[in-house]
Amino acid sequence: MSTRLDDLAIPALAKAANSSVGGFYSRFETKDAFFEFLRHRMLTEHMTLYSEHLSPSRFDGKTRQDVSEAFVDVMLIVFSGHWRGVLREAYALLTLRPESWAPMKARGQYLRQRVTELYSPLVSNRVGLEERVSFAMQLLFSALNNEMMNPNLSFSIKDEAFRRHLIVTLDTLVAGDLTLPVTGGEGKHDA
Repeated sequence: MSTRLDDLAIPALAKAANSSVGGFYSRFETKDAFFEFLRHRMLTEHMTLYSEHLSPSRFDGKTRQDVSEAFVDVMLIVFSGHWRGVLREAYALLTLRPESWAPMKARGQYLRQRVTELYSPLVSNRVGLEERVSFAMQLLFSALNNEMMNPNLSFSIKDEAFRRHLIVTLDTLVAGDLTLPVTGGEGKHDA
């Protein structure tokens, strides 16, 4: 999907699907119903990817950095794969239809739990681990979403440097070995 759903005419959609307008309407009542069908298929495929790439058995004898690399890599597959247009539309619709966030939120909660479980035996500082994983994931998703929605950034999903920076950022935050110096006053941190 390279065109926004609202801008996509049913005849063009039917033609792209090698169908007729009648064929489209025999399967879907509206473009929204079609999009929900696509989004459901996308999320199902993504869950399969997560199960394969983030299976606990894959990390026996591995390091925290291996988990960070695997998680970033599967997210790069998700954000660059053939569902990219559907994912972009799903994010774009959030402000118009906040209720549509529920499946994406459930996916995020599943990933946070899975990744936290993978990191847990590999991180020496477990205090606040779930919070650090949540924040690191929020930053990762923000970077990937921003790259997907804005083609004019310094880094793109195709850049190896983007991947490396994402891995290092995720891994450093999850490790929890950093302390920010606190200055006097109102709890502000030095930049």
